[in-house]
Amino acid sequence: MYLRRLSYVYLCIFFLCFSCNRAHHEVAKGFYYWKTIYKPTPYELKRLTDLGCHSIYIRLCDLDWNKNTKQVQPLAPINFQQKIDTSFQYTPVLFITQQVLINTIDSNISGLAYSIDKLIEGLCIQASIKPHEIQIDCDWTGSTKEKYFNLLKQLQKQLFFQGRQISCTIRMHQAKYTLHNGIPPVDKGLLMCYNMGDIKKPGSHNSILDVDDAKDYLKYINNYPLPLDIALPLFDWCLLFRNNKWMGILRGVTPSNIKQTSFFKQKEDNLYTCRKDTTYCGYHFMPADEVRIETSSFNDLKSIATFTSDKIKNHTLSVVFFHCDSTVLSNFPNYELEKIYGIYN
Repeated sequence: MYLRRLSYVYLCIFFLCFSCNRAHHEVAKGFYYWKTIYKPTPYELKRLTDLGCHSIYIRLCDLDWNKNTKQVQPLAPINFQQKIDTSFQYTPVLFITQQVLINTIDSNISGLAYSIDKLIEGLCIQASIKPHEIQIDCDWTGSTKEKYFNLLKQLQKQLFFQGRQISCTIRMHQAKYTLHNGIPPVDKGLLMCYNMGDIKKPGSHNSILDVDDAKDYLKYINNYPLPLDIALPLFDWCLLFRNNKWMGILRGVTPSNIKQTSFFKQKEDNLYTCRKDTTYCGYHFMPADEVRIETSSFNDLKSIATFTSDKIKNHTLSVVFFHCDSTVLSNFPNYELEKIYGIYN
């Protein structure tokens, strides 16, 4: 009897210690809105509301380098075709290409920061957005980090950025190779747990999300010196390869289109081969063309959420799904998304 009671006590202590070691967070639920026209459907807004989501990270525009004018150029600024829903808190996001950093000389960085400040301010005023946070999205590398980090420092001095939290996206290669990529001088980072593989490489891999690869990239993320939010993918796409050469993303073509069409046959798990010369969904396919289907599965999302939740050390964080779109949302019932959010609690 004594030994049985002692075993029971040890078992309780074990589970108590295990529970105490688990990371618990205060979670803010969010979604990206990554379209050039702001006009969310009633279905999209209802899905977000039913989930208890209060944050929308909204892409304002891209900044790219114009080779002809030799200047930085805003591309596809968002067109607000309906008023923002005041029940959500909006975080404006600006995407900056590598070419902007490569071609902007050091002496022009402060001027670029001023132009970005005015661009974001103008679009926010136009949409009646009063953000608490501004996010910069850039896939910087070791060779461009000094310019990028200088730009981030200069942005903090601009009027519209004053008194607002500044965040930037952190891709997994940036999180893993910190000595090479550096740590951006911002208030916090948003860890993008997707787009980790080579989209242009032929074969049957999944460049959106590979759990084993992601765990390898993120095994030391608990040592990252910035507070981190998390972004998780809900999207899928179909990629076309011809003679082992990447031809591009098949916009408007869904995995079900490929799987249910008779002139495609399954070659491997996510690889399909075209049987004949044909036109489908506005694309011309040739015999032996390959289409790779890449998706974000619920089980993979659970695995990544469980892995990262135990490694994120900041108590409060935003968990942001990419992205708010009817087709994307239709693949995931709310109870699945609630399960993912709940893993971080």
